[in-house]
Amino acid sequence: MNKPFAKQEQAKAWQLPALENLEVLHATYRTHTFARHVHEEFCLGIIVGGVEAVRYRGTTHIAPTGSLVVFQPDEGHSNWAATAAGWSFQVIYPAIDLLQRAIGAEETTIAMPFFADPIIADRSLFCQISQFHAQLAHPQTTIQLEQESQLLAILQTLVTCHAVWHKPNQFTIGREHRAVKQIKDYLQVYYAQDPSLEDLSTVCGLSPFHLARVFRKATGLPPHAYLISLRIAHAKIHLCQNRSLAEIAIDLGFTDQSHFTHTFKAWVGIPPGQYRTQIKSG
Repeated sequence: MNKPFAKQEQAKAWQLPALENLEVLHATYRTHTFARHVHEEFCLGIIVGGVEAVRYRGTTHIAPTGSLVVFQPDEGHSNWAATAAGWSFQVIYPAIDLLQRAIGAEETTIAMPFFADPIIADRSLFCQISQFHAQLAHPQTTIQLEQESQLLAILQTLVTCHAVWHKPNQFTIGREHRAVKQIKDYLQVYYAQDPSLEDLSTVCGLSPFHLARVFRKATGLPPHAYLISLRIAHAKIHLCQNRSLAEIAIDLGFTDQSHFTHTFKAWVGIPPGQYRTQIKSG
């Protein structure tokens, strides 16, 4: 039986300075839908109540209570409640190099772990992650060394038991791979501007329609959505500073504060003002 839900949607986000500012999110949603988005880091979550639906790599997956959910960095996905009751989840966002280091892969040339299925059934690991989150919610009862050890044990088990090391090619290696990288590199510099497909075509040498197809096949997102993901990532950094939401919105290329707030909540699940308050309060 699923655990009872809160009467209203709720979410709490915070960072763990002792764990390389690892971001944590605990949330319950009924009607909120996460717009199709990507993360720079891995996303490792557990479903602690209800049922989540996930659109990922062209397929809709169902994650019931007790499931682990894992998304690769830079792979587009959207999430919503699979039933009217909603769903509750707890998630962390470990960086790529953190997973590599967790298994002793110190060299940057080591391949990135790849998870073929975003939904994983592993009761033992679920319980291990659940206990970790319970301690994160009450950090005063846990010493730093214990947190670090638990996190590394979780990541080691996850990678050892569920990862593969050779991701299938999504398209032939060559010019198109280079084009995707060129577009990403360009957008990472000019994320606050408003480039057109023609601008990106000039950067990579593909026709606008061809590059749009290639980019979406490689990342799961069209170029404009990837641009928004970069803006959201930078917004999180700015929100840790004492800058107004209106100023952040304009600096990052949003039309205004309302546009920024609406987009941020659709991607992160929390309005930017609430996110800033929670992150600062720990």
